[in-house]
Amino acid sequence: MANALQLPLTVAQTAPSISALAAPVLATLWGDQVPFEEGVGMSGHPILARSELFARICVRDPYFALSEVTMVGPGEVLARVPVEQDPGAEASPINAAEVGRHLAILGSCASALINSKEGQHYYLARRARLERLHDGPRARLDEPLWGLARAEFVDKRCTRASTVLADPDGLPLFSLDVDYHVLSAAAFLRLFQGARQDMRREPRAERGPRCAGPADFAALRTNPHRQPPPLKDFVRDGECMKASLEVTAELCKGHFALHPVLPVAVVMSGLSGLAGAVLRQLVGNEQARYLVTRGEVRADSLAYAGETVTFGAHRQSVQGSDHRFYCWAAVGERLIGVMDLTPR
Repeated sequence: MANALQLPLTVAQTAPSISALAAPVLATLWGDQVPFEEGVGMSGHPILARSELFARICVRDPYFALSEVTMVGPGEVLARVPVEQDPGAEASPINAAEVGRHLAILGSCASALINSKEGQHYYLARRARLERLHDGPRARLDEPLWGLARAEFVDKRCTRASTVLADPDGLPLFSLDVDYHVLSAAAFLRLFQGARQDMRREPRAERGPRCAGPADFAALRTNPHRQPPPLKDFVRDGECMKASLEVTAELCKGHFALHPVLPVAVVMSGLSGLAGAVLRQLVGNEQARYLVTRGEVRADSLAYAGETVTFGAHRQSVQGSDHRFYCWAAVGERLIGVMDLTPR
């Protein structure tokens, strides 16, 4: 999830451009026809009802924010993707952690369509690799983006999804490859029965592509995923910074029903934000902006409501304008996940 530092650093232009590199990525995945320009709901490609998707996958709104999810081929889905968070210090139309959230969910939708077993399944992201495909910096986009995913089973309990996020005109912004461990609902309930909590249902506000201001306060209260996780107790030691997060059921909304588990994307949002905070301090400019070039994520376990997660980010090396960070999240001695992040 990667970046381009400005003030005081200049934005480096790569040669060839990242957008030029996007073409072979798309051709490898989808050949000559990428359906961004054909539009959603075209003849012969049905839009999938949320009720149908929710009967197959493990997440709900507000964590699930995709719209017009359309089946465009065997194991292939196209959807509109909102930009819910302000990109903050990232000089990109959408921050890398939110890219990971939406595309991982889209990949689970594609996986569900090729699962021959009936009923709901849990698609637990184990590993992911994100690459930036656009030149930067670019301004935030308020209208929905395009997401495209293709999935396949690699064995009877694991799927892999290749996904791409594009701007409204079809220009690729990011790619994300995700590996999932697939559990039936019955298997999930057996394994995670200790995380079960009865949660009072709350009315959900109408969703929009962005938070407009005070008028959207009610939506903010019912959708915690419109803002980064509220880390606290920041401590810096040289090129390393740590912080903590108290996991509440509110932060887990939509992930999973009656089993509030902190989403991997929220963990990665905290880690990438922490790495960005270290980077700005190290370059001596709290207003510096950056671009996430790539990120590699591994999820080792889950954090539950009521637990406290410690986050850490350590700058390991600098090569030219690339800063490589090793980031981790843990509950006590239990590792939740790690991330290699390269901002620029």
